[in-house]
Amino acid sequence: MTSSNRKINVLLTGAGGDQSVFIWKALKQSTFDINIIACDSNYLSVGLYRTDRGYVVPEATSQDFLPRLKEIIVSENVDIIMTGGMAEMMVLAENAGEIREETKAYVVCPPFETLKIAGDKWSLVNFLKSNGFSYPASCIPENREVFQRFLDEVPFPYIVKGRYGAGSRELTIAHDKAELEQSLLHLDAPIIQEYLMPDDEEYTVGCFCNSQSKAVGSIIMKRTLGHGLTHKASVIFHDGISAYCESIAEKLGYIGPLNLQLRLTERGPVLFEINPRFSSTESARAYFNFNMPEMCIRHFVLHEEVAPPKVKTGYFFRVFDDVFVDEGAVEETKITGVSKGISAELVRNF
Repeated sequence: MTSSNRKINVLLTGAGGDQSVFIWKALKQSTFDINIIACDSNYLSVGLYRTDRGYVVPEATSQDFLPRLKEIIVSENVDIIMTGGMAEMMVLAENAGEIREETKAYVVCPPFETLKIAGDKWSLVNFLKSNGFSYPASCIPENREVFQRFLDEVPFPYIVKGRYGAGSRELTIAHDKAELEQSLLHLDAPIIQEYLMPDDEEYTVGCFCNSQSKAVGSIIMKRTLGHGLTHKASVIFHDGISAYCESIAEKLGYIGPLNLQLRLTERGPVLFEINPRFSSTESARAYFNFNMPEMCIRHFVLHEEVAPPKVKTGYFFRVFDDVFVDEGAVEETKITGVSKGISAELVRNF
């Protein structure tokens, strides 16, 4: 068993992405002594310059990605690997057992089959339907019979988005058939869904499941979106939403952090998306005492049973950070592929 009296070494992949930045912020709020190592395929990724050490690595789709990652894990004595990007997540989930066996490092990811369900909105709808959970009326255009039945039974407007997309990217609202046809032109694998009402009842829910796929607890935020992320939100308590989301997570056989997006409708909570990873609200959740990166360390590294956190209520508002890095540090990273120590400056005086 790893001792909590020493530093915990965390490898953060995809360190330039939004989610990884917020994982980093949650880790900085932890009570543990943590050494954060970052990696990204782009030497201009901000995460390389805000951590204890950063590495430029091949892209996740490259056959060189996994071998290079293992080298870093061994050289840095990494205890646990966290990622916010789906490209890395797919590779890591498929190879988690191999990484664990060869390096002893734990990969924070769900079972690969679960990841495939969560990453495909059509598979997710069918999972919800077959397991008795509320779900948005949906169809995929290639099934012409189902498509026509959907048009006949579900009134406009519709949500049109990529079947495998994430967040609000590629999302459009079709108010009539002409707009629907136009929206479909720009998507390779579209899914069409009912527009869930009301607009002001959208929630993001973080849920943590232990190694036995038992939900430890959840945190609910009523949110508004801005720039594709949760822009501002309030933490609330709602037994119906908690029970709905935790039941879905357990039925999925989920392990680790899970992010669920839903609207509270006349028929109750209705899930429209699952992000099988950490969320852009991780730093805010940590502030309100639901720190999932820390829970991962406690449970998967230190082998502790994690008790349901006592969540605080409150509001949060998201603003952008300005991060400044010396030119020499960036040029050295570009040449060597390694960023040595924290070199970025975050201005806090305005």
